[in-house]
Amino acid sequence: MAGTERLKVNLVKGEDRVQTVVRGQIEVPYAKPDVDKILSKEAKARVKDVSIVPNKVIVEGALTLQVMYVAFKPDQSVHSMHGDINFTTFVDVEGARPMMDVHVDVSVEDVSITRSTKDARKFDVAAVLSVFAKVSEVDELDILTETPASNEALETEDITVEHLIGERVTKQIIVSDVFDVPEEKPDPEKILATKAEVEITDKRLIANKVIIDGEVKLQVLYVALKPEQTVHDLHHTIKFSEFVEVPEAYPGMNVQVRALVEAADVELVIDPALRADVIVKLIVHVSETRTLTNVPTLLKDEEGYEKRRLKVDREIGTGEKQVVVREVSEIPHAKPDVAKVIEARVDKTEVTDTNILDGKVIIRGTVDVEVIYVSVAPDQAVHALHQQHAFRTFVEVPGAMPDMDVDVRIDAEFIKVEQVGIDLQKEIVLKVRATVTELAQPEVYVPVEPVPTTTPTVTPCPPTPYTVQPGDTLGKIAAAKGVTVQMILDINPQITNPDVIDVGQVIMIPCRAMG
Repeated sequence: MAGTERLKVNLVKGEDRVQTVVRGQIEVPYAKPDVDKILSKEAKARVKDVSIVPNKVIVEGALTLQVMYVAFKPDQSVHSMHGDINFTTFVDVEGARPMMDVHVDVSVEDVSITRSTKDARKFDVAAVLSVFAKVSEVDELDILTETPASNEALETEDITVEHLIGERVTKQIIVSDVFDVPEEKPDPEKILATKAEVEITDKRLIANKVIIDGEVKLQVLYVALKPEQTVHDLHHTIKFSEFVEVPEAYPGMNVQVRALVEAADVELVIDPALRADVIVKLIVHVSETRTLTNVPTLLKDEEGYEKRRLKVDREIGTGEKQVVVREVSEIPHAKPDVAKVIEARVDKTEVTDTNILDGKVIIRGTVDVEVIYVSVAPDQAVHALHQQHAFRTFVEVPGAMPDMDVDVRIDAEFIKVEQVGIDLQKEIVLKVRATVTELAQPEVYVPVEPVPTTTPTVTPCPPTPYTVQPGDTLGKIAAAKGVTVQMILDINPQITNPDVIDVGQVIMIPCRAMG
């Protein structure tokens, strides 16, 4: 038989994108002033849970809104508020079945916020979301890589696929931390709600293991331990490092890691410390890129082979670029002026939009900066300042075309914050990496195992009765029925003399299958 190669590939069973409208309501928090005018709104959608039923992907998520507004107060100060709106939607994907692997991406295309006619502190929200779902399943098959000697390949093609190493690996971990309430925040009396998001910051392969670094970002809503019982929120990041065992995995292979928050709990411990326990599920795929050359895709004689269409994601290319973000920003009205900057760090980066042109990926994103500083106030208290800056850049990826898929990763490499008068001057260096892929559908041949031929098992049939007629002898009867005299005698022990049988006597005749 001609040469074949056994591959384990993640075959795409189906994918689709739908638009859905999410409606809900957010409310100005108790401690915040009324809204005079909304200055800006930012909406982000995150996936909380995904499940598959036959031919359908069910997506549960949350829409998070951050609203900047001018307060309805004489000083017209600027404030911010945020709120979450939960949603459930679905995507029809033909061929989807429970236990298959699924990738879901949700983005916000438009959002509107209007004041409620019934309550001035409540706002009605309507958002248009784009929901994409791709369902895949691991399959093992022997691909024909050489033209059989007695055959002819009318068409051949070079095929690049990701050969999976082992099975998809999942692992549950608990990320825990005990941390203090930030100095600028009041102590908590009661925890109201906890939101957690997980991000993979690095992944690397060693022999038989995948090392994973990540961060769990917590947002805790709580009632302050103050006479007015105001509601506050605080943010905290927990870093973690874990490993997942993947037999036969080695450095140089490709690794994909997805992380999902399954549960998050924050409780008060030693006053005013908090304890967080977050359950995270890690999903790991390790693969090896293999290129098969001159694979027969059309044979002159297809007997003994089955044609299969492989729906697989194929990497087009990867590009990198350094981006320098320079911003001069004022200190927010509610914060004291800066006497001295103590520390600055990038809290998080996020991609807000991507667009693929011929050979280029246009990327828009944001970078959140946290600055710790000593204030000019008489008590010289230490304060924390959070600010977000937008950036736009492009990365060259030869072969990239519109309608392909792109995955963008942003790493903060450097940050410097200096005081310029009463303002802060920031310089941030980001490394932006874009990987473009497309859904390839090459057709290949797989050998068909011949159906084994088996000799039918002879099943004895039951003997049939026969009534002796005038002129009959055992010899005549045996010849007419296709059996022998001895076969008749064997099942008729009452016949003691083979030459003597009586007219009207009933004897049994064996079937031919017994002969």
